[in-house]
Amino acid sequence: MEQDHHPTRMNASEQAVIWSQYMSDSMSKCVLKYMIKDTQDESIRSLLQSSLDISERHLDQTKQFLKQEGHPVPIGFTEQDVNMEAPSLFTDTFKIVYLQIMIIHGLTRYAGATSVCLREDIRRYFMDCTSETLVLYDRVTSLSLSKGIQSKPPTLNNHQHVGFIKKQGYMTGWFGKRRPINAIEISGVYLNMQKTMVKMVLELGFSQVCQHKKVLDYMERARKLCKRHFTILGSMLEEENLHIPRIFESEVTDSTAAPFSDKLMLYHIETLLSAALGYYGEALSMCQRRDLSAAYARMNTEIALIAEDGINLLIDHEWMEEPPAAADHEGLARGE
Repeated sequence: MEQDHHPTRMNASEQAVIWSQYMSDSMSKCVLKYMIKDTQDESIRSLLQSSLDISERHLDQTKQFLKQEGHPVPIGFTEQDVNMEAPSLFTDTFKIVYLQIMIIHGLTRYAGATSVCLREDIRRYFMDCTSETLVLYDRVTSLSLSKGIQSKPPTLNNHQHVGFIKKQGYMTGWFGKRRPINAIEISGVYLNMQKTMVKMVLELGFSQVCQHKKVLDYMERARKLCKRHFTILGSMLEEENLHIPRIFESEVTDSTAAPFSDKLMLYHIETLLSAALGYYGEALSMCQRRDLSAAYARMNTEIALIAEDGINLLIDHEWMEEPPAAADHEGLARGE
């Protein structure tokens, strides 16, 4: 009879999410340790430390899952990828903004991971990850609001009514009179602007400190694209006289000492750009105006292309760790 705590071998989907989380948390550990070092605000320091504690617990557990199965533990990111002597690259204000957006990314990943896991112990692990991260999100949001840092989405002050859409013109966007943007569309635009803004700030900071010319060029290209997307998304709100999120590019210091390896910085931006594909896609699926849908489709294509360039750059420098893969039976038959 199979034991309850380990009924079956880890399947490919479970191995994928465990492997991916190890990679993500090994990077988070480096970033958070560095950010904590020079944080002056004790309340922000406490939240960063709580997030670091969670990442370290996740690393221990994912490593245990892999070792129990006899799978290799990825290298990920180590102490060699962080320079604890480097001065602060970002202010305390941006650190809490960054932390909130990274928590949102984490919650999305945990929900997706839970949905593909069949083994009870792994399912429960990701459910626990979600629970503890939700508590941290609540703490971060409360502190951000109390300090006046949090950018609040627009409030609709006009009179609302219950009704049904009666004409196909509701979806019109290219020609003729367009209807005002609705609350569902506003929500998608605002969240994507906040996430894009964080990428812009990271790309600005990383471009000051990266060592390789090609990495610098990539950071500048990515930042230029993100700024253009921020402008496109912002125009969707501003044309309805709705405000856009606060920009935090002024929260980058003048430090030119690299706190992280180029490998870590490039990987970090690459993962955020790749994640944007999913967030853009979700917002697109909820749009009911053709011009908004078309804008998301164009931006998704542009993000996909620059994300691919980032992957190629990681591969060129041999910084791209290979995920677990199926056996190459044809190669084995040829003795490769």
